[in-house]
Amino acid sequence: MAGDSQKVNQISPAMLRLEAVLAAALSLIAASLSIFMPNLIALGGIPAAQDVTTLSPIFFPRLAFGLLTLLCLRYLGQSISQLRDISGGDTADDVDRFSRAAVMIAAAAVYSYLVTFLGYGLSTLLMTASLAIFLGLRQWQTIVSVSILVPIVIRFIFERLLLISLPRGEIEFIANIEDGIMKFLTVIFLGG
Repeated sequence: MAGDSQKVNQISPAMLRLEAVLAAALSLIAASLSIFMPNLIALGGIPAAQDVTTLSPIFFPRLAFGLLTLLCLRYLGQSISQLRDISGGDTADDVDRFSRAAVMIAAAAVYSYLVTFLGYGLSTLLMTASLAIFLGLRQWQTIVSVSILVPIVIRFIFERLLLISLPRGEIEFIANIEDGIMKFLTVIFLGG
């Protein structure tokens, strides 16, 4: 038991509260799906052929969501008991965690916007470099080499081996450079 209390003290109170809210939401959603399952699935079949021994198509989904509700309620109980056992925490650490998560979400949003304008290659290069710096990588040789190699390798695998095209940039000069690199790698690795 001493190990459990030490483990709980390492978890942030804000994360435990968030976990309890998530468990409550999952419980509510699963219970709602179980209760309202008859409205979600069409009965179908011939009504005269259905008797006591025939299960309706609602039975198994309702049973599955009922069991999921019980599991979610158990998870909610565990989250609440952990929340009671916690002995305070450092809120500055929580702010740092949430701010880092917000920066990562913003980076994903900016990246998805840049892919349509700059194309896959340049936007992935910029995103890889900026995230490497954000995550603490400070060796510029590593940042530059990884940032250049990642989009080239991924684009080569997807476009030349899997035949899945990735977005091409609207700036023709950059798009031509990417196409030239892919043609050069195709000649080297695939011989044609």
